[in-house]
Amino acid sequence: MNTNEKKKLAIVRIVYFSGTGCAAHVAETFKLEFEAAGSLVQMHELRHGIPAPEGEYTFLLLCFAVHACNAPHPVMQWAESLPSVPHIPAAVISVSGGGEVTPNLACRVAIKRRLAKKGFDVEYEKMLTMPSNWIVSTKPSLAARLLEVLPQKVAFIVRELTVGTRRKTFPGVGNRLLSLLGRCETSGAKEFGKKIRVRDTCTGCGLCARRCPVGNIALHERKPIFGTHCIMCLNCLYHCPQKSLYPGIGKFILIPEGFDLKNIQATVPWIAPLDVKTEARGWLWLGVKRYLLDSTDMAESRTKKI
Repeated sequence: MNTNEKKKLAIVRIVYFSGTGCAAHVAETFKLEFEAAGSLVQMHELRHGIPAPEGEYTFLLLCFAVHACNAPHPVMQWAESLPSVPHIPAAVISVSGGGEVTPNLACRVAIKRRLAKKGFDVEYEKMLTMPSNWIVSTKPSLAARLLEVLPQKVAFIVRELTVGTRRKTFPGVGNRLLSLLGRCETSGAKEFGKKIRVRDTCTGCGLCARRCPVGNIALHERKPIFGTHCIMCLNCLYHCPQKSLYPGIGKFILIPEGFDLKNIQATVPWIAPLDVKTEARGWLWLGVKRYLLDSTDMAESRTKKI
């Protein structure tokens, strides 16, 4: 790392938004890798009730799960609320279950533009792939493999940042249009949240309210009440210990068997033989297949694999 890059990465602020935990896992992996490279790391989870860390920073890394071909609404709100900065370098890392394919190719365009207006120099962007929590579940073997390769994928990105590599993408008009249309999900998500139903099996434990990243759930007489700020992160629906919550509309978006990242982590390492080309057959998994077969963006991690 030359002197300029060392100064640039002296204090890294990792800002992340996560619903069911995948983006948070990616952010924590970046934290370990940056610290191993000698950076001081500040973590800022975009979550209701959590203030931003104090102090200056020399580099921003933004990490988020893709929502409707875009950065989630709380990420856009956070960027809009930022004060202007004196050309702080930044990287934008998106996380999805489908990978860098249509309709996700333009998912970083709007947030990059917003950060640039605040004075950030977005010099690096990339998609990382994690197990899907939306409509179709990732096969167990592929899900485990995605977690296995994550430290190497992150290590590669950090290495590129330490040598000053700039990586920008320029999606076409079609994908930009899909990203623009995806913003309509904000109003749809609010309606989805208002229609979440509660079964009689609810014990009033309040876990859903505590886990909601936008503070959209409150307890009234030991029963959850849903507000108008839902972003369809699915956290409450997947993690209710009594399975007492279910959607009144849009039931198809939930994976029938549920989603729990910790359960997937328990399958790592995947011991059985894995043929990625066979397991990821079909257009739906094209992005996952490309991601797992691409060894050019992998480097040995400086840290223990998590």
